[in-house]
Amino acid sequence: MTDPTNRHIKHQRELPRYGPPGHAGTTNIRLFDRSFCENFEMILGEIEPGGIADRHSHEIEHQAMYVLQGNAKVTLNDDPPVNCGPGSIIELPPGLEHEVVSLGPGNLKLMIVYSPPLPPRADTPHS
Repeated sequence: MTDPTNRHIKHQRELPRYGPPGHAGTTNIRLFDRSFCENFEMILGEIEPGGIADRHSHEIEHQAMYVLQGNAKVTLNDDPPVNCGPGSIIELPPGLEHEVVSLGPGNLKLMIVYSPPLPPRADTPHS
């Protein structure tokens, strides 16, 4: 029987990893999904140097990114790219086109929140 005092505590190593469509060199871990809360999901994302989240937007989802580690070049709509390092906060309302490139030298690590959660899509499982 599962110990009820620990059912709400997990470690990221226990969760599945995946690559989202339109992202190269990216490994994500969904820390919280809609089964926890219908209003948001939280992702830990890691992008290898040179990896990219291709230019895209989200129809109804707000996306917030917080840079934990590494350096990124972030392009919003047709604005010039902005270099973002640890501590940078990136707000992406619905419809805002964005592209994220990991600049290296190490991996880019991001905490990402979507509200509402993203709909199901063609994520690629990673081992």
